Amino acid sequence: MKQMYEKYLPPFVRDTREFQILSNIEGDILEEKQAKQNLESDQWIITATERGLNRRAKLLNIVREQYESLEDFRQRILFLWNHHSPYTYFHLLDWLEGICEKENVNVDMQYNEYHLHIEIRLIKKQLQEEIRKTVRKMIPANILLDVTLRYNLYGELKPYTHGDIKQKQFRYIDLREDDVRYWKTK
Repeated sequence: MKQMYEKYLPPFVRDTREFQILSNIEGDILEEKQAKQNLESDQWIITATERGLNRRAKLLNIVREQYESLEDFRQRILFLWNHHSPYTYFHLLDWLEGICEKENVNVDMQYNEYHLHIEIRLIKKQLQEEIRKTVRKMIPANILLDVTLRYNLYGELKPYTHGDIKQKQFRYIDLREDDVRYWKTK
C-alpha cells in the first residue's frame, strides 16, 4: 500500500526521507481501511470477497470448480446456504424461483404418478446438478425426480435470420445449447 500513496506524490518529493516515512504510515492506514472494508463485505454472501466466499465454502464442505466464475461460485454458495426443506409444493416453487428466477424454471408435478419434473433454462445450467442433489434431499423418497435443461426451440430462434447467425459464427450446437438472451451481448 506504500506504493499506492507514493504514486500521488511528485517525483522530487518521493525521495525525501520524511515523505517516505509518511508513505509507510499512510500505507498502513490504507491497508487497515481495506481490511475493514473486506471484513464488512465478507459478512454477506452477496458482497463477499473471494476470501469470504472460500470461508463459507469451507463451512459447507464444497470446493470451487476450475471452470466456475466467482459469480457462479457465489450463486452456488448462496443456493446451499439458504436451503432448507420445504413442507409444501408451493414452498418448493418459491425456493426454486428464488434460486433460478421465475422465468428460468418450470416445475411440473404429476401427483398420480409421483413424478416431479423440473426444467431449467440454459442460462442456469451450471446449477442443474446442485438443484438435483438438493431437491432430492428435500422431497419424499417415493417421488421420482427429473431435472432437465430447456434447450432452445424454433420459436425462440425465429427472430434471427441465417445471416445474423452466420455473422455471430454460431455452430449448430450453439443454436441448441447457448441461451438466446445471451446472444444480444455477443
